[in-house]
Amino acid sequence: MKDDSSSALRELINRGEFSFSKGLGRKTESLVFDRGTLRALFEIMNRLSIRYIDYPVSSGKESVVFKAQAGGGPVAVKIYKRSTIKFNKLHEYIDGDHRFDSVNRSRSGIILLWARKEFTNLLESRRAGVLVPEPIAINKNVLVMKYLGTVKRPAPQLRKVDDPETYYSRILTNVRLLVERAGLVHADLSEFNILIHRKKPYLIDMAQSVSITHPKALQFLRRDLNNISSFYARSGIVTNVEALLSELGRSIE
Repeated sequence: MKDDSSSALRELINRGEFSFSKGLGRKTESLVFDRGTLRALFEIMNRLSIRYIDYPVSSGKESVVFKAQAGGGPVAVKIYKRSTIKFNKLHEYIDGDHRFDSVNRSRSGIILLWARKEFTNLLESRRAGVLVPEPIAINKNVLVMKYLGTVKRPAPQLRKVDDPETYYSRILTNVRLLVERAGLVHADLSEFNILIHRKKPYLIDMAQSVSITHPKALQFLRRDLNNISSFYARSGIVTNVEALLSELGRSIE
C-alpha cells in the first residue's frame, strides 16, 4: 500500500503544479514554480543547505507546503503561489495592522508581505511561548519552518485525531498566550489549522494573524473561539469559551 505522500505528489503532478510547458516567465493560473519562485527557492536551499525537496505535505489555493531535508534534519518549505492568491481577501488582514503600514502594496509586494507576515507572526508567537512551528528563514515568497511530523507522514490535523478532547485545554492556553503575550489574534483558527505533534497542539497557517490593535481583532477572536467550540460540540464535548472571550476581549478593547 502506498502512503499518503505518494498520492499527494501524484495529485499535484496531475493538476499541473510542476508543468513548465507554458513557459516559466508567463503568468499561469496554478503554477507554483514560476521563474521568480524557483530563484527564491534555489537561494534559500543553498543558504540552509537543503539537500532535496521530499514530498508535498499540503496544498491549497494560496500555498503549497513541502517536507524537505536539510543538514540539521527535516524542514517544511512553504511556497506562496504568486498567481492564485486572492488579494481582496488579504487586505482585510493587512489594512489596520500597523506593523505593516509602510510595506509596498503592489500585487507582487502583497505576496512578499503575506509571506513575511507569517514569518513575523510565528517569531512573535514562539517568543511568547505559543506552540507554533519554529520559523527558520524566509526569502521572498518561500518560508522555511521546522517540520512537524514523523519520517513517514506529517503531523495530523486536530480533526483527524481519535482523542481531540485531550487537547482542548492546551488549545485555549495557546489562544490566551497568543493574545496576552504575543499581542496577536490567529484570525483563522479551526480544527484544520491545529496540528497534533508529539501529543501537543500546534497552531499553524498564521499569515492572516493580526495585532490586537487591529480594528477587527475582537471579531476575529470571537470567530476563532466559536470555531473551536463548534468543532468540539460536534464531537460531543461540552465547551464554554464565553468566559475566555470576555476576559481576552478586555486586552483588545
